[in-house]
Amino acid sequence: MIVLGIDPGTHTGYCLISITGTKKKKADIYEYGHIDVDTSSQYEGDHNLDLMSQLQHLIYLHSVDQICVEDYFFSKRFCNGSNVNAAFRTAIHILARQNDIPYTILNISLWKTYIAGRSTPTKAQKAKWGKEPAKKLYIQQALWDNYRIRFPNHCISKVTNKPIAFRLDIVDVVAQTIYFAKVILKVDDITISVKCPADIVYKKPPKKMFIYDSLR
Repeated sequence: MIVLGIDPGTHTGYCLISITGTKKKKADIYEYGHIDVDTSSQYEGDHNLDLMSQLQHLIYLHSVDQICVEDYFFSKRFCNGSNVNAAFRTAIHILARQNDIPYTILNISLWKTYIAGRSTPTKAQKAKWGKEPAKKLYIQQALWDNYRIRFPNHCISKVTNKPIAFRLDIVDVVAQTIYFAKVILKVDDITISVKCPADIVYKKPPKKMFIYDSLR
């Protein structure tokens, strides 16, 4: 079985896992990455079509059997991005059913609590990384502490083929897919076969960057 985890956004994170076995299920994270949605059009419908087209390619290439996607989130304080939040997820739901693929909507608080022990970063983590970066980086910390998953400090631009800041949506989607595999599909063991490339040296490091205290 191949599961595709999706964290929707203009930089959509995705994670692919292969699940084998029946009595004792094993899962392997064999690919993760990001999709940069083309938002150059004045029509949001075109943005959704571009996301659907790129996800369709992944579905076809990997013969995806199931999809998991994070639930909708609307902040009481901020309304910017709410339309994207809803539209991208709806587009994914439609795409899944067009391909006759079952999809599961993941509760945000539940997957974060399962992975990191809490649904929000601690005061210490906010002080260390900043309030907004901590929302992503505390999940990265938990994946390192609990699963020894180490991410690179960069991604490669699909436009220039040069290093760019690491897309933290990848961290969230890997965590979400682990939660889905362990809690929903009852997988016993999870491994990761993605080879983590060597870090690059930044002249000016990005603000939202996780520094590992030790290597494997």
